[in-house]
Amino acid sequence: MFVRVRSFAGFRYIIGKERDLELAKGGSVEDLLMALCADHADLWPMLFGELGLKEDVNIFVAGKNIASLQGIKTKIADGDEVALFPAAIGG
Repeated sequence: MFVRVRSFAGFRYIIGKERDLELAKGGSVEDLLMALCADHADLWPMLFGELGLKEDVNIFVAGKNIASLQGIKTKIADGDEVALFPAAIGG
């Protein structure tokens, strides 16, 4: 299956603005992140800390925040758009 990845802010400098990625059918956000990190080693410390996915990382699948779904275990469907961006901090 194919998924479109859109990245913002610091993630964009590593991944690029948009990228189509092929995943196995039934893949999850975790599978997608592992595939991205395999291609971009600098991405790992931006996404993960000692306790797993960092709290300041926002990931949306088909417009829904994975925090309100199944987290990184959230399944992705063919053609879904996944957006990655850091939390907005400041005023």
